[in-house]
Amino acid sequence: MALPKISKWRKFYSTTLTFWIPLKIYRRSFRMILQLGVRKYFNILKSDQTATFENELAIGAIMKDEGPYLKEWLDFHILIGVNKFYLYDNDSTDNTTEILKPYIERGIVEYHFIPGKNMQLSAYTEIIQQHSNDCRWLSFIDLDEFLVPMQHKNIIEYLHTLPQNFATLITSWVLYGSSNHEQKPDGLVIENYKYRKKQPPGVKSIVNPRLIVSPRIHVSHVAGFIIDGNGKKLGRINQTDNPPAIDKIRVNHYITKSREEFEKRIKRGGGSHGPDSDYIKKKQQRFIWYNTDTIYDDVMDRFIEKLKNEKV
Repeated sequence: MALPKISKWRKFYSTTLTFWIPLKIYRRSFRMILQLGVRKYFNILKSDQTATFENELAIGAIMKDEGPYLKEWLDFHILIGVNKFYLYDNDSTDNTTEILKPYIERGIVEYHFIPGKNMQLSAYTEIIQQHSNDCRWLSFIDLDEFLVPMQHKNIIEYLHTLPQNFATLITSWVLYGSSNHEQKPDGLVIENYKYRKKQPPGVKSIVNPRLIVSPRIHVSHVAGFIIDGNGKKLGRINQTDNPPAIDKIRVNHYITKSREEFEKRIKRGGGSHGPDSDYIKKKQQRFIWYNTDTIYDDVMDRFIEKLKNEKV
C-alpha cells in the first residue's frame, strides 16, 4: 500500500475547510480525513468491518545490538497477544540474527537489515507501505518499550473493547530508571527494574495502518479519531502536562536500565540518533533526570514466571 501523496494544495484546502471547526477533537480528525481522501477513508472503514486479517496486532521496530534483551521483549509481546513483528536491524554487530532465527522460522518475525544513520522513519515508512493490509492494528515501539494491558491478559481482547473505527490509540509512557543498578544484573528486565517516575512523560500509539497519512516516530498523522485507553476521543495530544491515563494500557519504557547499560547504549547510537558527541553529552546529562524514579511498581510481576518457565 502506497502512502498518500499530500500536495501543498491538499494540505492548504484541508486546513482552510476545517479551521472553523471549534473542537480540536473534530478539527484534527477531519483535516486528516481530507488529506487521506474522504472516499478512501470511508471505503477503508467499510472494508475493515468484514475483513479478516492475517495478524490482529503487529509491532514494527528498528534495533541495534539489542541481543541481550531481544528474546524477553519478543516473548513478552507474544504472551500478551502480538501476532507479528517487522524488525529492522540497523547495523547490529551482536548475536541478533542468531536469537531471531527460531522466530523467523516460525513466521512470527519478518527480518530486514537496514544499514545507515537515522533510519528509523525510513523503516517505519517501508513497514506501512508493505504491510498495512496484513494487520488490523500496528504499533511502532522500541526494544526498551513494553506494551502492557493493565486489566486484560490479552491485548487483542482489550483492543476489541474500544470503539469501532478508531484511527489512533494513544498510550502513555511509564518511565523506569536504573533502580540503583550500576552494572547489568542477572535476570529479566521486567524483574530488575521496578522503580519509575510519577509523571508519564511521553506517548506512543497503536494505529489502523491503512489510515496513516504521514508516519511519525511517536504518533503518526492518521485519518480519523484519536482515542485514549478508555475510548475517549482526544484533540490535542499533551505528552507531558496531561497525558492519557494508564489504568487500561501503557508503555513501560525501560530507558536507562543500569548505568553501565545506559552508557553503552548511548555510545552506540540508535535508529533515529547517531552516536555523535553532542548526543552522548546530552544523554549523560539526562541520566539523573531519567533516574529520579520514586514509585515502586510491580505491575509486571504477573508475567515474570510465565516468561521464565513457559514456552511462549
